[in-house]
Amino acid sequence: MMNEVNPWSSSQIEDYERMRKEFGIPEFNFDMDNNIFARRNLIIGHRDFSKIYESIKRKSKFYAMTGLMPSGDMHIGNKTVIDLIIYFQSKGADVHIAVADLESYATRGISLERGRQLAVENFLLNYIALGLKPCDFYFQSESAKVQKFSYILSKEVNMSEMKAIYGFEDAKRMLEIESPLIQASDILSPQIYGGPAPTIVPVGADQDPHIRLTRDISSRMNIFRLNTENGIEISIGGNDDPADAMKIAEKTLRSNNADKIYKNPKYRTVRADGENVDLFNLTEDLAMAERTINKFSTIAPSSIIMRLETGIKGGKMSKSVPESTISLNEDPESARKKIMRGVTGGRETVEEQKKLGGNPYACPIFELYMYHLSKDDKDLGSIAEDCKSGKRMCGECKREAADRMSTMLVELREKREEARTKIDQYIRVENEL
Repeated sequence: MMNEVNPWSSSQIEDYERMRKEFGIPEFNFDMDNNIFARRNLIIGHRDFSKIYESIKRKSKFYAMTGLMPSGDMHIGNKTVIDLIIYFQSKGADVHIAVADLESYATRGISLERGRQLAVENFLLNYIALGLKPCDFYFQSESAKVQKFSYILSKEVNMSEMKAIYGFEDAKRMLEIESPLIQASDILSPQIYGGPAPTIVPVGADQDPHIRLTRDISSRMNIFRLNTENGIEISIGGNDDPADAMKIAEKTLRSNNADKIYKNPKYRTVRADGENVDLFNLTEDLAMAERTINKFSTIAPSSIIMRLETGIKGGKMSKSVPESTISLNEDPESARKKIMRGVTGGRETVEEQKKLGGNPYACPIFELYMYHLSKDDKDLGSIAEDCKSGKRMCGECKREAADRMSTMLVELREKREEARTKIDQYIRVENEL
């Protein structure tokens, strides 16, 4: 078991292939209009991304959801997810961003007042500066809807499951145990209050446990279970008389061009020939139809799963190791010093580097170029080849990375000041308390 896959750990994941096999994560092989993360293989896998791919192609409704824990500065490792959220927003996604201030209070002891300040100053202003358009940006502690729904979701999960997924021990405080359910509520709430639709949640590989839990909960909350392995079969969950649900399922199938429909009340199933059925439309229509008898029906959320960016001194990039990461609010000179002190994939001596070359793919400094500092693939390829051939020395590479990082941070600082006038277009105000 890969115990290192832990949302709260500062350990790096060393074997992504093993992780994919162990947790059943399919490879990512979708065209994302030449998106930098897709074309550079920085996305290690996905869960049910085909629904999002189809939503984009068909220009149909879908949500993009993420969250932030306001426990410190937004660092460049956090930037990757918001870059993807901005990409999906450009493709038509309805964006929702949760501030996990309840989680930061539970796990880091950060007051709700301080959490709000950190979320706005260190995250939201940077999001706007990076190009995020107006969206639904809210605080868990202020959202009565999210809190209420997390309580309802808790009915679907027991302590044994939480221990198996997260490794919780008996000494864990209840608010820490509750925080994954609040996150599940965050992910599913756009559908609960805005209608069922595919939902994309970009995550780092360490956050996949949250996605697995939320997808399981979504399935358990639904009455209709759709199986398309051999034709189409809709099974009816629950213990109530299935007659009304079977009528709704049959009507939905007929409206989606299904034929040879057969109902089996004893086994609570409705079967049909799926030859002429558009499964994407059927999935959405079935979730909408179920709302007439179950107000908690949702479409299981999708995810794309990202490689964890390596810290400048090695290991997982984490705000809990500040000397190994760079804040987007950081002074450029401070960032420069960190980069110059960072570890590399180079040899021990200049002579060895010139003779044998370095390994850019085991170098945290090269990762800065891959994720943030080199948008042009020819430029990135040139840096990699010069490193491997021994033409490029680590000191030179660090200085160039520091220069590019300084330019990026200065530009962001200027844009953050412009963003201050736009904050009210983003923050949700709820009247229900």
